[in-house]
Amino acid sequence: MRRIDRPVNDRRWRDGSEDRIAGILRDATDRSSGSDELAAHIDDWPTRYHFGRARTNLLHPIRLGPGVRVLDVGAGSGVNSRWAAEQGATVVAVEGDALRAEAAALRCAGLDVDVRHGSAGDLTDDEGFDVVLCIGVLEYAGDDPDRFLGHLAGLLRPGGALVVAIENRFGLAYWLQADEDHLGLAFVGIEGYPPVAATEATATVRTFSRPELAERLSGAGLTSQRWYQPFPDYKLPTAILTDRCFDQPDAVDLVDQLVGPPIDRSRMGGRITGDERAIHRQVVAAGMGAEMANSFLVVAAREQGVLERRSDGDALAWRFTGDRRRAHLRVRRITDGGVRRIDRRPIHRTEAGGPAGGWLHLRSPGGTADDYTTGPNLEQVALDRLRAGDIDGVRAVLATWWAVADRSATERQVTDEEAHPFLPAGSRTVLPGDHLDLGLDNLVGPVERPAEVLFVDDEWEATGGVDRDLAAVRTCWKLATAVVSGGTRHPWPASTTVDRMAAKFCDLLPGVVGDPSIDHLHVAEAALRVEAIGGDIATHVAQLRAVGRRSVADRTVGAGHRSPLRRRLAALKRLPGGRLLASLVRRLRRVSRPSG
Repeated sequence: MRRIDRPVNDRRWRDGSEDRIAGILRDATDRSSGSDELAAHIDDWPTRYHFGRARTNLLHPIRLGPGVRVLDVGAGSGVNSRWAAEQGATVVAVEGDALRAEAAALRCAGLDVDVRHGSAGDLTDDEGFDVVLCIGVLEYAGDDPDRFLGHLAGLLRPGGALVVAIENRFGLAYWLQADEDHLGLAFVGIEGYPPVAATEATATVRTFSRPELAERLSGAGLTSQRWYQPFPDYKLPTAILTDRCFDQPDAVDLVDQLVGPPIDRSRMGGRITGDERAIHRQVVAAGMGAEMANSFLVVAAREQGVLERRSDGDALAWRFTGDRRRAHLRVRRITDGGVRRIDRRPIHRTEAGGPAGGWLHLRSPGGTADDYTTGPNLEQVALDRLRAGDIDGVRAVLATWWAVADRSATERQVTDEEAHPFLPAGSRTVLPGDHLDLGLDNLVGPVERPAEVLFVDDEWEATGGVDRDLAAVRTCWKLATAVVSGGTRHPWPASTTVDRMAAKFCDLLPGVVGDPSIDHLHVAEAALRVEAIGGDIATHVAQLRAVGRRSVADRTVGAGHRSPLRRRLAALKRLPGGRLLASLVRRLRRVSRPSG
């Protein structure tokens, strides 16, 4: 690893976490993409951003491999450089901050990655590059982004492609009053970045609309472009959609299924109001879904044929699993060649995926390929009926779930030996083990004809089966979580918490749920997360209970990573003993929130 100088004035975009990130990487034995060891350190936005398993999801549409020479501009802590090198590419990583360059060198140690501390604008390379990655960098290009893009285009080999990821100035989140990601203020991007909104450090920070970015790329000679829409944004995407996705006859339902809540409220600050999922559906229905995506991923080249070599144009969309152990991370690639298909496969092919624990298993660790079941799922139907104030309609949806569950239910005595968190010992109504995933979001078909409802995406299996009543509580809790996370309008007070709403949904079930309580579900769900994600039960229980206390009312005031509080905490971390003080402030803030 080359020595990285650390000038004291090299601090413009630091968030106060750089020394800590480098220290974690220095001590780590596994620095790979999706590293479980690094993910165990996630406890705030900076660690989530640098170590989150979802970071490299963004690069799935990009074809990287042996023989491909990659330039990673503004490489940060080396996440994307690491991923490219793991695919077999040769990488040059350029980072303007010395501390982050040091972290990148640590992250990529042992791989074919040359980490350089400096400016991409000063980079000259006679060999040229097949792919130039410009991920979250163009917005910082200063007063002349066109010159910056022209320079990057000049570094491409014949047949090379520039990959740009950036926020959309006209993204849906910003229209819903989320704070601009860099300035921490609402509407400033939409307003055209008025000078009064900027600080000295952010005076030249700019994001662009789709037409603006397309024009700037064309001005650099990159007239062939392929556009993707990462959701909720490019930083930690859980889904990536192509333009074709928005042109499908069933685009409204399809996009909603793939995206869910279109805003990552865990990091977006601002006073976001409205039913964001319903608004997103209307935007898609109006034909503006691609133009109002929160972020863009663009592959740009001088010739159309380059796009076919360097990016995946066959897929309709990608959907990624949530945060899991590396061995259990999955990507769902959806194609449409006349018949819509879904290919489920491990993200990290070197690992078979095996059992997640003694009682929890992935049913097909090597992946599956099936026809995609079209149509709205029952969660979407329930949310629509809830928005209309149709409680009887929601009752009918839950009755359909109950009928589907009863198709495979058996009555039996569960012994202590075969019991597990989702199958308590005793006399139980037991569902098959794969029905652990029997949620409304995995059921597609007519509510009025339960016999025709299909169970899809049954990915996990619990040994010995699943308690029907506990599965019912889980279904109701997940529906309540979807209501709150998406801001769905409902007929109860806005202060109704997830836990209270889940109890209301349980009361709508046609059968009487037995002894499982919401608290019992939290413990069982925590045990599941330990097996699938890692960590400890106490931490997961605390997190689930925190989710259970949230309400739609809580969504109106965000605390994004650029919010005033987080900016102050970041500054505090730079002081002696500041990290401990910042942690104390966060804890006190959580304790002071109303329990709901």
